Amino acid sequence: MRKIVVSNDFFVGAAEALKQGQTVKLLIGGQSMYPFIRGGIDIVEVVPCLPEGELPAWCCPFYQWNDKYLIHRYIGREGDDCLMLGDGNVARIERVKREDIIGLLRTIYRPDGTTQDCCDVRWLKKAEWWYRLRFLRRWLLPVFKMLHIR
Repeated sequence: MRKIVVSNDFFVGAAEALKQGQTVKLLIGGQSMYPFIRGGIDIVEVVPCLPEGELPAWCCPFYQWNDKYLIHRYIGREGDDCLMLGDGNVARIERVKREDIIGLLRTIYRPDGTTQDCCDVRWLKKAEWWYRLRFLRRWLLPVFKMLHIR
């Protein structure tokens, strides 16, 4: 399997475009957002997000954290902080200021030609259950991978 490494400079450019109100498309590969993105390389569309207002439950914001740009699952708020957890993570919760969120994942374009609307209620409900089952991820991920379930 080939590994593609994208420098953070690329994401800096994407962040600047989002701040200017432009939609960007990014390559996401491998096991990221598993089981929602399965293997290969997917193209994701990220739309600009205003720095104020409430985020949709279980959405995937594009944000800056510790000098890196990431797309992880929004799992709630605690005071002024937005809490983020990657779909493949079990425990590492990132605390992000609302003004550091600059975009929202909108669409996934898969190599097989299918698309996924990331604001679709069913997709967001799957994300909620994936979060609730995080204590089982160690066992679920290999099974999902073997069965090609997303």
